Amino acid sequence: MPRFNRKTYRIQVSVLMTIYVAIMLLLWPHARGMADVPLKIALALAPAFPVVGVIWLMAKRVMHSDELEQRVHMAALSMATGVVAVLSLVGGFLCAAGALHLDGDVLIWVFPTLGVSYGVARSVFARHYGSAGCG
Repeated sequence: MPRFNRKTYRIQVSVLMTIYVAIMLLLWPHARGMADVPLKIALALAPAFPVVGVIWLMAKRVMHSDELEQRVHMAALSMATGVVAVLSLVGGFLCAAGALHLDGDVLIWVFPTLGVSYGVARSVFARHYGSAGCG
């Protein structure tokens, strides 16, 4: 499989994240006040589309990596998934017991938490495998 062009990847991710930020700043705040239900749903879901695009690009990046880079990415993703799962479980237990009161809006933070956990874990695993520049 040919190597994935990192410069192209970074440009594509930057464009998608710029679109995401623009949607979040310009369109998404109007979703709650929208009376028309189909438009409300469209505005509420609009930020998900560039995020799905970034996830697709990340998958392509991993698929076009060599075996070591794939191992680092998969180990980091496994660790990040575990972190998010534990935080969700702890939060769920605290909410069920009435010790913590969270609104459904907290779900917006799942993907960013996964992303940050993945970035930290990937950095740690890359150093562990001696390939700090991988990915």
